[in-house]
Amino acid sequence: MMNTKIIFLSLMIAFSFSHFLYGQKNYRTLVYEGNQKFNGKDYDGASSRYMEAVQSNGNDFTAHYNLGNALYKNKKYEDAKAEFEKAQKFSQTLPDKAAALHNLGNTYMQMNQPEKAADYYKQSLKQDPYNEATRKNYEIAKLKEKENQQKKNEQNNSGKGGGGNDQNKDDQKGDKKDQKQDQGNGQQNKGESDQGNNPDQNKNNEGKMPKDLENAILNKVSEKEKETARRILNKNSYSMPESNEKDW
Repeated sequence: MMNTKIIFLSLMIAFSFSHFLYGQKNYRTLVYEGNQKFNGKDYDGASSRYMEAVQSNGNDFTAHYNLGNALYKNKKYEDAKAEFEKAQKFSQTLPDKAAALHNLGNTYMQMNQPEKAADYYKQSLKQDPYNEATRKNYEIAKLKEKENQQKKNEQNNSGKGGGGNDQNKDDQKGDKKDQKQDQGNGQQNKGESDQGNNPDQNKNNEGKMPKDLENAILNKVSEKEKETARRILNKNSYSMPESNEKDW
């Protein structure tokens, strides 16, 4: 009787272990097939294989990370974001965590949320401080964030100045009325108007740049900075780590 129980338990253990091995083999096969399709730029096919791998083993970094990459390539950024979040949660090493955070930054950039993107790049750099691609992406995100803020400020300023035209019209009417009254006093005020040309009065302004020229130079510098930012941003060169080729 005891021997029968031992044999039964042994068979159960063997069956469970073989089932586990089959599941692992199936998972590795699905990830491998997904990688092959991804490398062939069949991102729909890759997504399908990675999804099956996730269903086979939902607690592994690789399938979530690679599925995120395939979804990202298909411009399904919300879905990609969800997979990268799971990937960084299940990551076991610093490089894996850094890669998932980096790709979260890329995804938020594509969703035009540079502030969040910069935050994820910063988190990635904490895991991998010497990654120049992540550092470059962080700088691009900060530039984009600044550009968006400048546009917002310009829109706010233009909105505030909307009522200026009506006020100017009223001022012009008032000026026309006053003009007739002042004509009779023209000769009387002539001598007073010449005081503005007194050399002594302008001594304090010697050596200073004319205000118009100063503003022109400042605007030129500002435009140059904006142009530099635009050149960087228009490259669309957010560096992205390669898909994880591991089959486990």
